[in-house]
Amino acid sequence: MTLQGKTNLKGNSDRLYLPSMVINHQRSSVIMSLGKNIRRMRQDKGWNQLQLCERTGIKVGHISKLEQDEGDPKLSTLHKLMDALECSADSLLLDISKMNRDAILKQTLERALKLPEANKAAIIEVVDGYCRACGMEQNFTEGNKTWLTIYMKAPERIPLPEAKEKAE
Repeated sequence: MTLQGKTNLKGNSDRLYLPSMVINHQRSSVIMSLGKNIRRMRQDKGWNQLQLCERTGIKVGHISKLEQDEGDPKLSTLHKLMDALECSADSLLLDISKMNRDAILKQTLERALKLPEANKAAIIEVVDGYCRACGMEQNFTEGNKTWLTIYMKAPERIPLPEAKEKAE
């Protein structure tokens, strides 16, 4: 496949274009996920578009267009968004519908790291409980006669530090 220079609408012929089928496919998947990701991460922080605007210096109208998957952001705009939303480029740009489960789990845990300590403790409890349940399930597989050990000694929980109460 060779790249050919084409004249764009403004008459500039110094840009190279891939065949439109490839460009449209790549751009639509990246831009489609970008808007959803910006909106999701902004809402995770409890911000409205104006608050994101104030933290990035990007005009509110531009943020709105990006969230609606309109426009083509500059690299500097993406950096401003990553800084304000405290996220990686992967979290901002990748389309969840095209990611494997490990990548989705990584992105979800990245979001969870930004939660308050009490919420982190709750997530640890849920994940730990689920993992222990999966381990116990293995004891009930056909042919495994050690299932009685579950009643003798349950799997240990992950010890969490006690939450410090705020002094009044």
